[in-house]
Amino acid sequence: ANHVLQKCIVTMKPSACQFVVDELVRQGPGIASKLARHKYGYRVFQRLLEHLMQQQTAQLIEGLIADCVLLSAHRFGTYVIQHLLEHGTDGQRRQIAVALVPQMAQLSTNNDACMVLDTALVRGDRETQDLLVKAILDSEDAISAMAHTRRGHVAVLSLLQLAGDELLESAKGQLAKQALALKKCRFGRLVLKSAQLDSAAAAN
Repeated sequence: ANHVLQKCIVTMKPSACQFVVDELVRQGPGIASKLARHKYGYRVFQRLLEHLMQQQTAQLIEGLIADCVLLSAHRFGTYVIQHLLEHGTDGQRRQIAVALVPQMAQLSTNNDACMVLDTALVRGDRETQDLLVKAILDSEDAISAMAHTRRGHVAVLSLLQLAGDELLESAKGQLAKQALALKKCRFGRLVLKSAQLDSAAAAN
């Protein structure tokens, strides 16, 4: 049934899909988070975010943002939050970033959440990017922990490309301190190379 529903959302006019949103909203508060965490429902939610108008999905989006920390670290919810970051507004992206910042120590060690952090960095405006970069750097060992993992190192590579001069130097400084450990894993070596710290690691 979820495949049929996805097909309807993709092929029909947004106005013709209003019945889907109405039915979800009728189920009450919490339905957005519940659907985003469902192994089939999250795909339906992705199609809604892709093809419907913002005013149609506004109430559902509010539910996603309210639960974005939990969803970011969930195996299915992460994809819905990434989709919202891709298809949402700058204001919505900023709201998500603000919610993620206090939980950065926890999120930086979660592979699913690291995918959200990467998307937020890449899709965010300069204010959102700086907010996230600073939060990662202010969270003890977060950038090093991320640099060691498959998903996390991708976010670190994005951070190195997007950070302003002062934050970039801070990031490189933290990575340099962990160069010996980072050079022992494949993902860490990629980060060191991107930060032009591979020679420092070799010297150690």
